[in-house]
Amino acid sequence: MKFKPRVVPAASVGVWLLLGIGLCGCANSPNEPPAALSTAAVKSELQFLDVQSFDRELAGALAAPLPKVDVSFYDHVTPSALPERLQNWLTSVEAGGGTVKVTPPKSEITAKDPFLLVSLVSSLWSATKITKAAVQSSQFRFARNYDVEVVLKEDDKGQNVVDKLVFVMRAPAKP
Repeated sequence: MKFKPRVVPAASVGVWLLLGIGLCGCANSPNEPPAALSTAAVKSELQFLDVQSFDRELAGALAAPLPKVDVSFYDHVTPSALPERLQNWLTSVEAGGGTVKVTPPKSEITAKDPFLLVSLVSSLWSATKITKAAVQSSQFRFARNYDVEVVLKEDDKGQNVVDKLVFVMRAPAKP
């Protein structure tokens, strides 16, 4: 028995080809941009939670780029015990030429503990291997265009705690 190829009319091939191309085009054209690129998902006010999703939210806000991003806290955080996750962001700000400024509570100028601000500043500059690696991480690169203000407040027990971090975009450097 000899195999004889079947001849398919050209019109049928053309119809199937156009149908296949049309279906491929529909599958590759989403109706909305991905959430990572959508500016609707970007927030200028964030709550700090020591989890990786916080890093993604902050990176998205700084990449947007928003002129100002506030990070407030659920828990009481003392200035000398900032979580390592936040120290990574502050170190990246400094690596990009930015400044980290500490603003004491408005009610008084911490006469009780004058070394409190010194301990905060020294804890920010104590770069460990992990912090140096974080500066090189791609998610932290967006902080390099910002300055940060660490705003302190007095809690109900009279202790100074971090009220919020305010990331403020710097003006681009002039050549």
